[in-house]
Amino acid sequence: MMIGGRPNVSLVICAVVFGCIFLTYLGSGSVRNQLNSTSSPTRWVSSKGKHEKSDVFNKTLGFEKVFVIGLPERSDKRDALTLMSSLTGFQLSWIDGVLGKAIPDKALPFGWNRETMSDSNLGSWRGHINAMRRIVEDGISSALIMEDDMDWDVHVKGLLAQFAEAARALQKGFHQDQRLKSPSPYGLDWDMLWLGSCITTFDEDLPEHLQIPYEQRDARKILIRNDPTVPPTGHLLANGSFSWDDYPPQTRIVYVPGDNVCSFAYALSAAGAQKALQYMGLEGQQKPFDNHLSDLCRLRVNGMRCVSIVPSLFVHHRPRGKISGDSDINNAGEAVREVGFTENVLYSTRLNLRNLVTGLEPEKQWTD
Repeated sequence: MMIGGRPNVSLVICAVVFGCIFLTYLGSGSVRNQLNSTSSPTRWVSSKGKHEKSDVFNKTLGFEKVFVIGLPERSDKRDALTLMSSLTGFQLSWIDGVLGKAIPDKALPFGWNRETMSDSNLGSWRGHINAMRRIVEDGISSALIMEDDMDWDVHVKGLLAQFAEAARALQKGFHQDQRLKSPSPYGLDWDMLWLGSCITTFDEDLPEHLQIPYEQRDARKILIRNDPTVPPTGHLLANGSFSWDDYPPQTRIVYVPGDNVCSFAYALSAAGAQKALQYMGLEGQQKPFDNHLSDLCRLRVNGMRCVSIVPSLFVHHRPRGKISGDSDINNAGEAVREVGFTENVLYSTRLNLRNLVTGLEPEKQWTD
């Protein structure tokens, strides 16, 4: 491992020793995880091994709560996510979404222009802010927040376990002035874990208008390799600043986010929720929520410490039926989709519901 351009021998030794004892469990099979150090800012995690007991495997995926934001009238989405979470072993708590037109002008965030920004974007912002406020109000130690059109791999707990190991390793480069008060399998030095996005741009590849000072950039990455749930390269998206051809097949990348697009799913610690609520709720809002959330991490606002993963572990599902039903923000007309799909998820839980209900093995979306 390189820090500031110089090899840190003690970290290299620790990483190798720690790698020898690291174990993980992935879905239906045993695989051994070994963490190796290299001479670059990139480190590797192999997805072969058996995982030691971890709170990631509990009913809330290692968080205190799993919140889903959704409009109450979208009963179709609630039906789907309730069944999906039940079959993959965790519980959801719902937070009602908000219609932007119901927000009075007096309660608009500073800088919001109703003439240039849609009410649907405004409602999305308010729903996420309500989730953040719920964490703060109820004194919740950590919570995963997801949108109501999510899908995930049927092996999601195993994937979160290997992400947790990589996230803990990455946090060794963070400042530790405000550690988590409650134990977390994801580490003690994080404010946000961005687990679901649609486009990724690394710190070192940020366009000029989004660049941060060189000394603040964090190009460290941990590559989780030999992950059999990663789709074939031809079906991998979300690479806003790199080519998947530059990485071995079956690789996931854990990194400090530069610029992410889409707020599919993210977790906040108690301190992270306070930091996010202050910036996202009270400092004004002049762009879609996910772009603002990306600013929070990219600029390290309030000392924000973020960790992300690509391919994402939570991705929006596009169901069979009217395309207009996909989103409560965008209107796609009356076209009909004959076959549902989820980008970047190989063993889609949503597409495998019948198999899971009837006890059959899950099937892949793609085989090549």
